[in-house]
Amino acid sequence: MAFTGISFIGNGTPLTQSASSISAARDDSAYHLLVVQGYSSTKKYTPNGKCIRSRRFRVGGYRWLIEYYPNGSLSEDPGCLSFYLYLDEDHAVEVPVEAEVQCRFGFVNQDVGKYYLGSEKRCYFSSHGCWRCLGVHRREDFELYHLKMSDNFTVRFDVKVTKKAVHNSAAVPFVVVPPPDIGKHLNGLLLSGDGADVTFEVNGEAFIAHRCVLASRSSVFKAELFGPMVEGTTSNVIRIDDIDAHVFKLLLAFIYSDSVPEEDEEEDKDMGVIWQHLLVAADRYDLQRLRLMCEVRLCRNINTTTVVPILVLAEQHYCRGLKEACLDFLSSPTNLQEVVADGVLDHLLISSCPSVLKELIVKLALKFDDNFGDASEAVLPLLEVPESDLHQHLSWLLKSEEGTDVTFQVGSETLSAHRCVLAARSTVFRAELFGQMKEDSTNSVIRIDDMEANVFRLLLTFIYSDSVPNMKEDEKEQLEKNEDDDSDVTWQQLLMAADRYDLQRMRIICQVSLCKCIRVTTVVKFLVLAEKHNYRWLKESCLDFLEIPANLQEVMAAGGLNNLSSCSSILIDLIAKLASLKRDN
Repeated sequence: MAFTGISFIGNGTPLTQSASSISAARDDSAYHLLVVQGYSSTKKYTPNGKCIRSRRFRVGGYRWLIEYYPNGSLSEDPGCLSFYLYLDEDHAVEVPVEAEVQCRFGFVNQDVGKYYLGSEKRCYFSSHGCWRCLGVHRREDFELYHLKMSDNFTVRFDVKVTKKAVHNSAAVPFVVVPPPDIGKHLNGLLLSGDGADVTFEVNGEAFIAHRCVLASRSSVFKAELFGPMVEGTTSNVIRIDDIDAHVFKLLLAFIYSDSVPEEDEEEDKDMGVIWQHLLVAADRYDLQRLRLMCEVRLCRNINTTTVVPILVLAEQHYCRGLKEACLDFLSSPTNLQEVVADGVLDHLLISSCPSVLKELIVKLALKFDDNFGDASEAVLPLLEVPESDLHQHLSWLLKSEEGTDVTFQVGSETLSAHRCVLAARSTVFRAELFGQMKEDSTNSVIRIDDMEANVFRLLLTFIYSDSVPNMKEDEKEQLEKNEDDDSDVTWQQLLMAADRYDLQRMRIICQVSLCKCIRVTTVVKFLVLAEKHNYRWLKESCLDFLEIPANLQEVMAAGGLNNLSSCSSILIDLIAKLASLKRDN
């Protein structure tokens, strides 16, 4: 088999490619090597849904590349890594792309030079820009079996192109699933005040909020509002006199959105002081991610005027990284002389944190012993702010049923939820629970008779976590092998539920999942569903599937097109697509 070259990935970016990268341009079968140097870096710096691409290579007259997703391609697969084969022909190519590709994919043992087959698939590419998943691996298994001795690994991709061949699988349309928007929705809830059930009076200024959201995000608020401390906060108005109102406003904004303002958004404020107060508030309410964010911002604000108060703050609140940055700044003789001349060092450190002086002396001694040069700027410590955990906190809120205020009777099951969260995420729930439709849902129990309980449970899970739970791996494999399997039914019902409650991101995720389930036995019902509910991507994928002659013949032989007799618009679209294909040929 011919060799198309090597793609090196280092520190999360493609490196130079080998000189033999196009040697297989005229061959119908060849293999390509993907060498990842620094797997940990790719995992750390490439978020879920983002990929690193290999260099382009040619097989069978077409241009291809490999997409490597260190943290999974879909939002429901963050604990996996996946590999995709991507057809990279641009739209200027006059000849339609029709090729069946047999792709073998496996890992290379770099010590002994052996190649271990991971998976083998046949994929049909019918248009430019198509992609196919070659393998999804659980992170734990991958790291256990393929990263025993180093942080590097090599993957081999064997690609064999058979032109004019057909296969009864549909091309998944290129659809970009929008990023999670749960923080945006909750921030809208805070601003609107819909369903607010607690008021904070902070130095004369009133702020309304939602007990369940506060409790899900802060263990302190949870204790105050639902736990042992609740007896002291039974009033709907809670007074807070020792926090600045502007700081408390930023605190609430973080709790709901899991973000802080950009630095240029608060030009009229002394943000250096604000970040200090916000760090104290984050520490008080046990908001660890906000606390780290404040440390990072304060590290950027260290100068000869601010270093001492920031150092005292870091010592009092056990901020190790921030403290280290201050000591590094003061270990510069130039900086230290200026701070000592101002007299603030004696006044604050001796009275507040005498132990810090000892640490500063030790650092100065070590620095001078090592003959380090003078540096007038602070060295920023490695402070890593973790990824947003808003979805995890809300998932806990749903599972714990803490503070639930509405119950749904779905079939024989009862499911509890929080009105404010539902309203924040769905315009339909907002109308039902707080808007014009409220009169029909004043009872604490709302009956839903036209949806299965497991589907409604998945719907609630998405509303709270912004993701759809993983389908088990054996179910995915069964779905690929068995065309008569009904595993797609749940996705259909979930798609209609997302449509009913105006969950646009979930609507797209379900369409992408259903596109992967298109078979001869499912394409007609998917097409009818897509036409009825205006699912554009699903419809387009079904039509792409039917434009393949072998697939269309099988569907016709099974009488599938008879079910489209009442859907003339679909037949017209199909005829137009076939006519276009014929004209191009």
